[in-house]
Amino acid sequence: MQAAKYFKTGGYMEVSNLVKFETLYRQQLEQAVQQYPQEYVYGLDKVPEVFIRMMDAIRRGSFNKDSRAIKAVCKILGIKHTYTAIKDYLSQ
Repeated sequence: MQAAKYFKTGGYMEVSNLVKFETLYRQQLEQAVQQYPQEYVYGLDKVPEVFIRMMDAIRRGSFNKDSRAIKAVCKILGIKHTYTAIKDYLSQ
């Protein structure tokens, strides 16, 4: 992801790693639920609720790093899908 542009000032700012992770996670979660519905106990209609709960869990460090969505996000970001690597990435 590239730097985001401020709407009012026209200046640029760096998008935080947390925002990058959240954006990709939402996309990958939707894709995983759509492609592998048999692996999920909820449908696409529940993804927004699940996303909010999961981002809270990720911020707390109490999440399953082995989900399809987390693995995909880590691959896209070029980080290992370990708790330590994810935590380090989010803290930068």
